[in-house]
Formats: sequence, structure tokens, C-alpha cells
Amino acid sequence: MKKREACRARSARRVVDSSLHLVAALILATTAGAVTPSAAAGSPPIAGGAAEGDGAAESPETREVLDAVHAWNRAFARNDAPTYFSYIDDGVTVITPSNPYRIEGIVHDRQEFEYMLELGPGRLGYFQELQPRVQRYGDAAVVTYYSRGSYGPEGKEQTLYFKETDVLVKRPSGWKVVHIHVSKSSAP
Repeated sequence: MKKREACRARSARRVVDSSLHLVAALILATTAGAVTPSAAAGSPPIAGGAAEGDGAAESPETREVLDAVHAWNRAFARNDAPTYFSYIDDGVTVITPSNPYRIEGIVHDRQEFEYMLELGPGRLGYFQELQPRVQRYGDAAVVTYYSRGSYGPEGKEQTLYFKETDVLVKRPSGWKVVHIHVSKSSAP
């Protein structure tokens, strides 16, 4: 009896997980203005997205997204707050392993970013973006990658490893980051 209940619970979790993926894809596609009849009818959860990056034959549109992410991360690596924040949308949402709260809005994100630079723990010695992957949905894109970098005051840096997901939306001024989610990863 317990085995049957456990099997039903796993099956229900799979249905919920599939539904959540479909809802997330539909929200993203709707935001991008790219809902297709096949996506609405329940095709693969991330219908219509073109995944490219890190060695794949990239479309010019995907190249634009990668160029924006690379420039944004170069500004991050230089501790260049003005350039870094020029790539971020005013309504950004940020989730990082160093903060127990979700950060909402560029004002709050920038306050913490600049404060951590001033104190030293947020200072970068180097930063590497590894294996980027872009999924395009019209004027929206999801970029995932691994990163490693040295963080901390000069002479006390630590090399840390992360997994990151960034959501970008194409604005008249270019691609802007609207969501950042960083998770800590163990060293290889």
C-alpha cells in the first residue's frame, strides 16, 4: 500500500513539474510576444526556443544576446559598476547565494553591488564565463552558463564556482537583463 502511494506521489510531482515548465514557457513566450499555437497546445515545454552558444552555429540574433552578456560580464570582471548597470533593466530581479532575499529593482541591486565593492568582498580579481547557452523566444532570451572567478579583497581572493541563468529582453536601447539567478557550484 505504501509503495503504491509513493508511486502516485511521484507521478503527481512529475505532472506538477511538467505543468510548471509549460506555464513558465508560456509566460516567457507571452512576454516576448511569441506564443505559437503549438506552444499553447502543449508541445515541448520550451517550444519555439532556439538554443545556441559555445561552439554552435549561431544566428545573428543569438550573437547579439551573447555579445551583450559577454560585455556585461567583462564590466563585472573590471568592477565597472556604471557599465555593468547599463546592461540591467530597471525592474531587474536578482537571486544570489549570498543573499537570503530576492533583490528587486536596479536601485537595490546597485546599492548592494557598490557597497560590496567598497568593502572588498564583492571585488573581482578575474571572471570566466564558461559554456554559455542561449535560448531565444522572440525579444526574450534565457542565457545559462557556468562561471568561476576570484572574489575578495586584494591578497585575500577566493576562487568560487557558480551556475547562472540570466533572462534578457530586447529593448529599443539593446538587450537588458531582467532576471539574474546565481547558484553556488562545487569546484570541478
